[in-house]
Amino acid sequence: MAPPRRNHRGRRALMCWIGAAVLGAVVSPERIVAAQVRPATTAAPDTTDPLARALDAEDRNDAARASVAYRDVLQRALQPGNTDGDRVAMALLGLERIWAERGMLDSLVPVFTRVLQVRPSDPTARTVQLRTFVTTARDGEAREAFIMWRRVAGTDATPYREYARLLLQQGRALAADTILNEAAQRMGVVGALSGETAQLHVALQRWVPAAQAFRDALAEQPWLETAALFGLQRTPATVRDSLRTVLMAAPVTLPPRRLLASLEFAWGEPRRAWSAISTVTVNDSTMQAWRAFGERAELNESWLVARDAWLAVFERQGDAESQQRATDAALRAGDAAGALILVRRARAGKSDSARTRALLSLEIAALGELGRGDEAQRTLDAAAKTLDPDTRMALTRPLVAAWLRAGDVPRARAIMEAGDLADDDEMVGWLALYDGDLGTARKHLLRAASNRPELIDALGILARTRVEQLPGLGEAFVMTARRDSVAAALRFARLADSVGAAAPAFLAQAARLSSRGAAVPLYERILAEYPRSPEAPEALLTWARALRDAGDKAGAIAKLEQLVVEYPTSALTPQGRRDLERLKGMVPPC
Repeated sequence: MAPPRRNHRGRRALMCWIGAAVLGAVVSPERIVAAQVRPATTAAPDTTDPLARALDAEDRNDAARASVAYRDVLQRALQPGNTDGDRVAMALLGLERIWAERGMLDSLVPVFTRVLQVRPSDPTARTVQLRTFVTTARDGEAREAFIMWRRVAGTDATPYREYARLLLQQGRALAADTILNEAAQRMGVVGALSGETAQLHVALQRWVPAAQAFRDALAEQPWLETAALFGLQRTPATVRDSLRTVLMAAPVTLPPRRLLASLEFAWGEPRRAWSAISTVTVNDSTMQAWRAFGERAELNESWLVARDAWLAVFERQGDAESQQRATDAALRAGDAAGALILVRRARAGKSDSARTRALLSLEIAALGELGRGDEAQRTLDAAAKTLDPDTRMALTRPLVAAWLRAGDVPRARAIMEAGDLADDDEMVGWLALYDGDLGTARKHLLRAASNRPELIDALGILARTRVEQLPGLGEAFVMTARRDSVAAALRFARLADSVGAAAPAFLAQAARLSSRGAAVPLYERILAEYPRSPEAPEALLTWARALRDAGDKAGAIAKLEQLVVEYPTSALTPQGRRDLERLKGMVPPC
């Protein structure tokens, strides 16, 4: 057997100690006195609150100092007879943050074990314990921790909620389902866990039970509405009617109806969205929800729905903002007559001058849309005394637009010259188009900030022709503005003979302005003379729909089949295919 190794470390330490003693014995008395007189240099104890030190160190990403400080906080907070639960929770969560970022979650085990010895029912310690075991895949210990928490929690549903939530976050939906079923069997706390149950149903794609669970949860946990929207908006179209039945069921309350309205927006059904929320009992919360709905409808450019929402607010509150926004939405939706009625409704408690300043421009715009330029001018003149020069100048633009849409070019030009509208692209562009100056019109209308149908038609024509001057085209648009559709259609059709490759665009515009019978020869000419033009599939689709509306099912099917076969790459072909399937009975009517 090998002899044991001698330990030389102890001998060296002893020799060093003896040498130090000898050197100390020969130190001069003067140096001893100096050493006695020199002040002590020991560091003063740190009296800063350890929690403040911990948070400061964590902000500076100093994990070592933060860990030491949080341990100090925990030690002080667990003193017998003076336990501080809030500081225990902050220390535990702080240590969890630091150690989770560094992959040291196992270091938490002795920490929360010590806390649970002193505070067996501490919810933060129990949550951290469960979260640590689930995250580190220690399933057996996680189950034991859950059982212990359930035992000390009594009738509290928190252990079930936290365990199910952690399992769902791990993607273990079936395991979470087991925990929630156990909660229902043991405690009957389905309502208390309806939020977790709903998210579980979503994870398992059980859409109708998820909707019912979310409806139950929203009664006590309204903050779950965002989670419900995120989960349920993925519901397949075939199941959505069942979801609507659940969320529309009695009793009618705001949270489920507001959730359904948001879902309908996500599904592209703004009209159904308003139907869902418009029948809720009116109170302050409903008014707030309607205002938020109106703003969302505006962002979605669902102008008719926005008009109805703001009108409902105005009828109950009578404020100027809702009246103005309802009128503006009606105008944008093309309901000029309704906008004029809205803008002229009296509002209690508001002076006439305030109404004028807020709504006069909308009133003039509505009159212009209706072709009542003279009335628009009289309205502005009557209010002139109450307007400052800047406001009156700002109202010049809707007045010019009124005359332009009425086709009165001289009066529109006279007002433009008197006002400051030389840089307004839309107004300048329309005047140039009416004059037949296509080059100037093209340059300015392309920059116009508008999506009006007549502007889109004008840009479509201008894009197809490179002619710089064409007075006849200006006359055709003037006739259109004056609502003389027959004369405008004839003029567009005649111009087609002189514009070369742009002819099908002119013929298509003439067909849009013509009656159903007068449009057929134009469709035939487009298909016969310009079969490769973009207007050819449009002609077939429009012709087929006209035949369908007239009751000629066989003729409509023939045109749609021609569209599908001859123009398979056209952007209109999917619409034609859908119409064809409806006509053949493959899709039931809505």
